[in-house]
Amino acid sequence: MVRLAILPSWVLIIAVPLTLLGCQSLQSNDGLLEQESSNANVSSRQLRIVLDDLVLQFSSQVELAADQIIAENNDPQVHKNALMWKMNGIASCFQAASRRDPLGSYFDIWILNKQSLELFENPTEAALFGDSQGIAISATKQMETTMADVLDLIGDDLPVNETFASDFAADHPINNLYFKRASITANYTKYISKIKIKGPELLGVVGDIDQQLDQLQRLSSMYAEFIPKQARWNGELVILETLQSNAVITSLQNMSLAANGVAVIAETTEAMPSLIERERNLLHDAITEERLATMQAIDQMRSETLNSFQEERIAVMGQVQSERATVLQALQEQRIAVTNDLSQLGEESLDEMDKVIDAKISNIALHGSDLIDHGFRRLAQLLGVVATLSLLSFAAFLLIREHHRRDSGISEAPIRIHSATKGHPEPQSRVASQPTKAVTEPLPQRPNQARHRNRRAA
Repeated sequence: MVRLAILPSWVLIIAVPLTLLGCQSLQSNDGLLEQESSNANVSSRQLRIVLDDLVLQFSSQVELAADQIIAENNDPQVHKNALMWKMNGIASCFQAASRRDPLGSYFDIWILNKQSLELFENPTEAALFGDSQGIAISATKQMETTMADVLDLIGDDLPVNETFASDFAADHPINNLYFKRASITANYTKYISKIKIKGPELLGVVGDIDQQLDQLQRLSSMYAEFIPKQARWNGELVILETLQSNAVITSLQNMSLAANGVAVIAETTEAMPSLIERERNLLHDAITEERLATMQAIDQMRSETLNSFQEERIAVMGQVQSERATVLQALQEQRIAVTNDLSQLGEESLDEMDKVIDAKISNIALHGSDLIDHGFRRLAQLLGVVATLSLLSFAAFLLIREHHRRDSGISEAPIRIHSATKGHPEPQSRVASQPTKAVTEPLPQRPNQARHRNRRAA
């Protein structure tokens, strides 16, 4: 039992680290650049952003150079080669950029550019673009400079460098403008012995799906801008190939014979100006007669149409008038019926109101005497309370008055005050008389003390 209780805890302890390791593997975004160079100036994600701009530069450069070649030459074969360069070169560039690892895409684009440069500088037969071959070479060399600048941006401590791209392009050249190329994925280990590719784990592949979908969406959006151009270039190429076919050339030769016949007809026409003038006048007269007859027929049809419209309007107005009178009559009848119904409802409502009012009056008359008796009882109680309060107030008033009278009687008692005689007795007699008064006469009481004693006695 104890082992069975401990077993889930051990399973949980083991599963949590494994889950964390799986999540860490799922979030890993390291590419070939991070595996081979720990001091790279950019990451794989940043290199992918640079590659998106690089693909657009390559495509624009190829399109501009091909358009210049077409503008400077009248040779149909040169036009065809320029169109094929635009179509197949740009498509191959987007194909190289669609590789999973951005470092591999970068070197595949560089190899494509070196293969194109080798094809233009050392063609197997005649120059592909005639006298404008230098335009293609110059455009390709400009892209070489751009690719070298990107390598400087990445860093110089990579085992993969320009030598790898040059050797691969030299060993696997392209021989025509169809851009049939060898696979860089199947042959790059022959040229780089230091790289050891680590196969992605299942969780790593799953974690990289979102990034790969985002990359594919960006490439698709960029390539969508060139799809209408690709369709137009395909159309131009089809036209050029059609014009260069034997059937079209034979037809053009027959057209030259037809042109000679047309020239003969033109000479015959110039020889008969009077006939043409006469036919022109006859045609003008015939057209004038037909125009007058057509105008007369149109006027007749217009008058007939107006008469028909007038008759229809009168019939419609009569029908509308009849329908209007019918509707007004029906409305009048409905109004009278509604008025009668409202009058009847009003009378019934008044009767009901009279009944309700009579019932309320009867109820009030029935309970009115009880309400009056109750009111008188409440009034008698109120008067009793008022009388009681009045008697109590009167008694309190008498008590207060009696109390004030007693206080005033005590305060009005005579107070004896000894005053000095008007004469001027001798000092000795004055001094002798003062002790006698103090002994014989009692001390006067203060009014407040007397009042306090009376209150205590009461």
